[in-house]
Amino acid sequence: MTIRRTYHAALALVAIATSTGLVACDRIKNPLLEVSTPDIVTPDKASSAAGAQSFFIAAQGDFARLVGGDRGGSSPLGLNLTGGLLADELISTRTGTEHIDNRSIVPATFPADSWRQVGAAHTRITRAIKALETYPPATGGNDQLALLHAYEGMTLVLVAEHYCNGVPLWNGESDLNPATKTFSTAELYNAAIAEFNKALSLTQVTNTVNFATIGKARATLDAATPATLAASAASAAALVAAIPTDYKFNVVFGSSTAGVGNAIYDWANSTKNFGAVDKEGGNGLDYISSGDPRIKVDPTKVSAGQDGTRTPALNQYPKLDAPVTVASGIEARMIQAESELANGNPNWINTLNSARATIGLGPLVPAATAAGQVDQLFRERGFWMYLTAHRLGDMRRLVRQYGRGIETVYPTGSYFKGGTYGTDAVLPPHQDEFNNPNWSGCTDKAP
Repeated sequence: MTIRRTYHAALALVAIATSTGLVACDRIKNPLLEVSTPDIVTPDKASSAAGAQSFFIAAQGDFARLVGGDRGGSSPLGLNLTGGLLADELISTRTGTEHIDNRSIVPATFPADSWRQVGAAHTRITRAIKALETYPPATGGNDQLALLHAYEGMTLVLVAEHYCNGVPLWNGESDLNPATKTFSTAELYNAAIAEFNKALSLTQVTNTVNFATIGKARATLDAATPATLAASAASAAALVAAIPTDYKFNVVFGSSTAGVGNAIYDWANSTKNFGAVDKEGGNGLDYISSGDPRIKVDPTKVSAGQDGTRTPALNQYPKLDAPVTVASGIEARMIQAESELANGNPNWINTLNSARATIGLGPLVPAATAAGQVDQLFRERGFWMYLTAHRLGDMRRLVRQYGRGIETVYPTGSYFKGGTYGTDAVLPPHQDEFNNPNWSGCTDKAP
């Protein structure tokens, strides 16, 4: 969907999809998550405090859908699914979806339309910020604005981690004639950090502060070059040092099959369009054979997907309303461990092991080589943050920051449905975007 279509859809329809004025967590639910028909916000109602609150709620729902949702079992799907398919977390068990799984992406073909949800989330969050600034509530306005700025920061991080260099997003300037600006990956990370800083300047609500702080640390680490990695990792680690290990910031979904639900449950559990995978393409992690309790896969229950491909039961999200963790204290510990490793501090393994001990996992022993130690770190990240829209960004960092060859990180070689894996390492915007006169394609598709 081009930015003009996304913008006018956002102006006309507000999809009520989340639970809360100030936080998005799995402890709080809202009946509005369950409805199938979005509320209509007429132009006269939009220009009011009530209209601003509707935009605020809608923006939260669109962010949740961007991370890991769908509406009524239909596309576009969240980036934890589409990104996991391009990475090594999921495989195609539905004819026609192989193009992302085998790294030969066709931008006009499902599920490449996840890009449409990028536009929806960014546009609605931006509009909600404008609306709240113009029509603030009687109390709590800055706290709501802080949450929106944190959502926007994380939206930009997710776009930078998943998509090519040089993507178009609404510039936020004109309501009557919306246009896009093309952002480089570096510009997205810088803009994300600015959004997180705005969030942190507006609120003292602990949940939002922790979310924005982890987001800022994630963007800081993502933006590093090989030359600046050690220093950037140290800066990121300092940001998150005080965040409790048991902290979680979740996006939530509803239990109605007509509402906004968890896309991986819908598409890989309730119906098997995608499935769990082990050591995909030779380079993938051993998600299934490891028997690790962080990976909720049951290898004793194997069944056929839509195309007949047999995969084990994937129970990571066992219900339609299962929440998805966007940021956590565990992620904070992983950032600290990476900083320690990058700066030659042997405590990195203790940091990993302290996190493992929280769920009763035994300690790791440091690998004998530097490369092996990096493998250990990123395997821990992959297992802790399985199917949470982190893995593709991690794989790109292994190539970009750690100097790994693409074909030593991504699935490669013979594809299990025939043929071979292609060379794509990032997602492109959907084919619709080529109707945008202000964008002519990705600047490059390097990791």
